[in-house]
Amino acid sequence: MAIHYFHCTDGFDLILDRRGRDTKAFGDALITAREVAAEIMQAVPAYREWDNWAVHIYDEAGPLEVVPFARQPRAAV
Repeated sequence: MAIHYFHCTDGFDLILDRRGRDTKAFGDALITAREVAAEIMQAVPAYREWDNWAVHIYDEAGPLEVVPFARQPRAAV
């Protein structure tokens, strides 16, 4: 088990994960990163500029991986 931190940014704004989450393996951290991105996008449904956002996975030693937010389909006009 390891504590991983899931910081989210678009290069300008930052959502800092100060608590971290316990994960069993690195694959679980990748799944958690996608879940974190989905939670944030659901929390702010009117925001449409998620293309530049990514989850940066860290552990106590430093950065591990960058997971882009999933693209959201654009509504038809």
